[in-house]
Amino acid sequence: MFATGLMLEPFALLGIYLVFVAVVLNRPGTATGLSLACAVVPFQLVITTVTNALPSITTRRSIILNMTFNRVLIPIATTLTEVAVFGASFLLIALMMAIYGVGPTSSIAWLPIALAVNVILALGLAFPAALFGLWFRELRVFAISFIRTLFFLAPSLVPHSVTSGVAYNLLKLNPLTGLFDTYRDVFLYGRTPPAWALLYPAGFGLLLLAVTLPVYRREQHQFAKVVE
Repeated sequence: MFATGLMLEPFALLGIYLVFVAVVLNRPGTATGLSLACAVVPFQLVITTVTNALPSITTRRSIILNMTFNRVLIPIATTLTEVAVFGASFLLIALMMAIYGVGPTSSIAWLPIALAVNVILALGLAFPAALFGLWFRELRVFAISFIRTLFFLAPSLVPHSVTSGVAYNLLKLNPLTGLFDTYRDVFLYGRTPPAWALLYPAGFGLLLLAVTLPVYRREQHQFAKVVE
């Protein structure tokens, strides 16, 4: 509970900042708060999944020691649990749209695909996070800091479209960039997301699964020894 509280605190602070720039600064036409929300909301699923995946094996110690079950389900269950509570975060986007007077457009039809990409990326990170949290328990905080760093190394505080040149291309290497761009296209700009913005984050998540799932399957038979 304490770790979860620490992870939710940045989002609470960002939520306050969103309201500040939307209501107090009230810069018409920029929709700064909505742009930020389109980064904060999809990132919330990623960061909470990683945060809860890191200790997911050790926190299930008693079950692992006393029951026979498919351990592959642990990261999947962690991800699905976060997905179940993820929907509430869209209230932040709805609030920002209402404040800025931005109505939904036909681009909202891309939302299910955006959500699927969001889930694939989170699930892809859940498996290596679970193994990392088991093998390097004392370094879990650094893993969380790394994911937070990815947020600020993506166009989170400013839209990707305001960058150019080398910076624009380098930002594309961060899978969060395409995810944030997709949410902004769906909710803010009302246009079809470019193919790369959907395919790259999804491909990144699937690549992580392809690399780490076989390792996880091999190591799951040793979990009972490690958590004892």
